[in-house]
Amino acid sequence: MKKGRARVVLFLMLFMMVFLNADQMVMSPNIGEIEAEFGITKADIGLIQGSFTIVGALISLAWGFMADKYNRKLLLLLSVLVGEIPCFLSAFVQTFPQLFITRALTGIGVGALFPVVFSFAGDTFKESQRAKVNAFLSTAISLGAIVGMVIAGFTGSTLGWRAPFIIVSLPNIFLVLAFYFLADEPRRGAAEVAVGDLIDQGYVYRSRARLSDYLNLFRVKTNLVLFVQGILGTIPWGAIPYYLVNYFETSKNLSKESATLIFIFFGIGNVIGIFSGGLLGGWLYKKKPSYMPLFSGVTTIIGTFVALAALNFPPVEGPGAFLMLGLLGMVASATASMTGPNMKTMLMNINEPESRGRIFSVFNLTDSLGTGVGQFFAGTLATAVGSLGVAMNVSAIFWLPCGLILLIAALTFPKDILRLHNRMREVAIGMKRS
Repeated sequence: MKKGRARVVLFLMLFMMVFLNADQMVMSPNIGEIEAEFGITKADIGLIQGSFTIVGALISLAWGFMADKYNRKLLLLLSVLVGEIPCFLSAFVQTFPQLFITRALTGIGVGALFPVVFSFAGDTFKESQRAKVNAFLSTAISLGAIVGMVIAGFTGSTLGWRAPFIIVSLPNIFLVLAFYFLADEPRRGAAEVAVGDLIDQGYVYRSRARLSDYLNLFRVKTNLVLFVQGILGTIPWGAIPYYLVNYFETSKNLSKESATLIFIFFGIGNVIGIFSGGLLGGWLYKKKPSYMPLFSGVTTIIGTFVALAALNFPPVEGPGAFLMLGLLGMVASATASMTGPNMKTMLMNINEPESRGRIFSVFNLTDSLGTGVGQFFAGTLATAVGSLGVAMNVSAIFWLPCGLILLIAALTFPKDILRLHNRMREVAIGMKRS
């Protein structure tokens, strides 16, 4: 794909990621209204959101395998449509079971898109470009959560909790059609060491995905490390953003609008952390690959303690305290979120082109399991102990072991990069012979 067109396609993917990920958080500011209308509890809300992420993650395993075998343009089109149509229909549900079903179906679309996008990007951009690309893509995911929260928080009070589902679902229909007609399907392996030059000369990369190869993904040590940290690290990311507005509204003397503004502080910090973390991680990677996971582990550990300080901030009295809470939340979110884009870069740079759809589907599964468990865990714990604050604090502590485990990747990551480079050189030799 030509450089100019690749940039246009990247920006289309970014906007699609924003709106599709807005679907995840569009319920959150209006939890109280939804509970009142359907006569449900926070445990039920946690079950809805848990099904959203977990069902989507399970479906993404199949979608990841297809991304390694079939046309990713078509798969991306289907992913967005599968996600946005049920999201639109969520605005018209009349019962709790109907809401549960439409949210689970929307989760399928979100989960399916994840491996397709990163498989597409892995074959479009070379190793030296991937850290920057992943910084943009990860930032788009984070912006999506903010967009969903802001739309629902500021329109829910006037238009009701149903309207935000319509607002966030419609734009992607037009964006995905533009993507489908503008993008070129990338040639598999075209961005790899040794192999890419041969593909430019007309050689064909013939390695193909097989179901049996799923087990080989777990033989890569860095993959295992990242899977484990992904489950632990996404538990707080599932619980804290989802219940944050409701938590500050009930425990910090804030209105829904003020609590939503505090969430925006957290969201801005998240965007800053993801984008700067991806760029810094890429710069450190060029210095020495082991610096990337080391940087990620240290920032995650620091983020744990800053997040606990923000969650235990005293009830807000006056604009000074409000601003202090917002800035503390921004720092907490920024430091805890720097890991995300670097994890994606590490996965791209240690796995073969024909494995990237599957590796990102498995990574999405572990991330979604953590997110879904976090949302269900926090809702259930809050109901059991009668305190959302306890649930939020316990969830935040999971970032600490996540950061410690990331430090292990500093030992395994450089070796797995070398293994992939050697593998690509062997494939290149085979391509020349055939």
